[in-house]
Formats: sequence, C-alpha cells, structure tokens
Amino acid sequence: MKDFHRHVPPNRFGRDFVIGDLHGHLPALRDALAARHFIPGRDRLFSVGDLVDRGPDSPGAVALMRETWFHAVRGNHEDMLLRTVAGEGTRIADVWRQNGGEWGLAGWVPNAEAHAAATLLEGLPWAITLHHRSGLRVGICHAECPVNDWGLIPGLSADTERCRAMLWARERIRLPDLPPVAGIDLTIHGHTVVPRPLLLGNALFLETGIYLGAGRLTLLCLDDIELGPRGITLPTA
Repeated sequence: MKDFHRHVPPNRFGRDFVIGDLHGHLPALRDALAARHFIPGRDRLFSVGDLVDRGPDSPGAVALMRETWFHAVRGNHEDMLLRTVAGEGTRIADVWRQNGGEWGLAGWVPNAEAHAAATLLEGLPWAITLHHRSGLRVGICHAECPVNDWGLIPGLSADTERCRAMLWARERIRLPDLPPVAGIDLTIHGHTVVPRPLLLGNALFLETGIYLGAGRLTLLCLDDIELGPRGITLPTA
C-alpha cells in the first residue's frame, strides 16, 4: 500500500497547525487561518482527514492537496470516494451517497469531479508521524490508533481489520480509561463529533462538527501545546 505511513520532519521556519474534519467548509478554514495569521509556505497545516462530503465545496477542499504546506491523512470519506472511483460496485457508491457523496456521483457512477478528486487523494497516507521542532512527536490518523504502540503503525498496511479501525472505529473515545498509546507523545484524530477538543490519555479528538451547522471547525496550533512531567497541556483558548 503506497505511503501507508509518512514521516514529516520538523518545521524550522514556522508553525504547525492541525484541523478537524473539514467536510468542504473552506470559508470557515480561511477565517480560522486568517485569525491565526497563517503564512503559507512558512507555516504548515495538517488535516485529520474527511476533507470532502456534507459541506458546500468538496472539490475546493480537495484542491488543498496541491499546496506544499498542506498535509492530510485518509479519512473514511476519502476512502469511500476512492473505492467508488476504483469501481468496487454500487454498494460502496450507495454508502458514500448516504454519507454526503452525492456531489461526486451521477446515478451510481462517479462523475468527473470525483475522478479529479481521486487523482489528488490517491496518495494520501493512512497515518502521519509529525516531528515537531519542540521535540513533541505527534501521530495523526483519522478515527483512532488501533494498536497500543504507535511504533506498530507502519506494519498495519496489510491488516484489513485494523486499517478499517483507523478510518471508522470509536473504541478509544468510548473507553476513556484505555492506557495511552505508547511510542508517541500525542495522537490526533477526527471522525467522532465532540463539543470541544477532547483529550483522553494522549489521544486528542478534534472533530467539532462544522457540518452540523451548530458546530465549528477546530484549528489547533501545535506550538501552543506543552509536554511536561504531568503530561500534555492544551491551550485554554
């Protein structure tokens, strides 16, 4: 599986940000970046996946993949798109439609916009290990880390069950007493909607439901996170 896991080196010149599930809401992203005085080419932006579906501009969200300062992992919505375009049949196309994929379908067939999106999304890794200049090591995958040690992630590419868990599972957020994931300082995820960023052990969930109308898009600056003897401290604002 091409680029299943990707290492990203420290950004020596600017800041690193992570966003929750975007779902095509580009105006909200632009406003959030402007509020933090984001500088493209100096600062970097990381996505937990689900760029597409349920919002007003899925093709525009996918176009972020052309930017050198933008990095993303595969979400379950990108996975449904890619599997539909790959011709896996009407069942996956129907599941995608039910989950907001109607923009990319003409009947049961992926349209030109879906094919163009797939071209940009096909190289998405399932997981990113980000090495922050502070020394903080951050693991990013969409739904949750499916193993108890982040060091095992690169070996999961042929494990169908755990790959599915990386895109769809909600075990860690429903079982908050699970031990922290070893081999990494912090893992960051989307997928499950929470009213505000939620830290459970060393797993941080950022999907605050922009597509629900009453929700919002979370943008977190990793430079604002502190790692001390008592663990991880998130910014209060």
